[in-house]
Amino acid sequence: MLFSLGENSREEEDELPLKAEGTGGSVVSRPDDQGGWMYGCGFADPDGHRWNVLYMDRSKRQEG
Repeated sequence: MLFSLGENSREEEDELPLKAEGTGGSVVSRPDDQGGWMYGCGFADPDGHRWNVLYMDRSKRQEG
């Protein structure tokens, strides 16, 4: 199972993988731009549950 969270800013998104590492979790994918308007990462909590975190800047999204 994969849990997903949406954040309100890139800064908020950046905090979660750091918190996961600080509490015994591990970062699966470092924060990175995706598609020019999304920014996200993945981590596992100390119990091994996988989390996906994503910030979407809809003002940069191209309709198509």
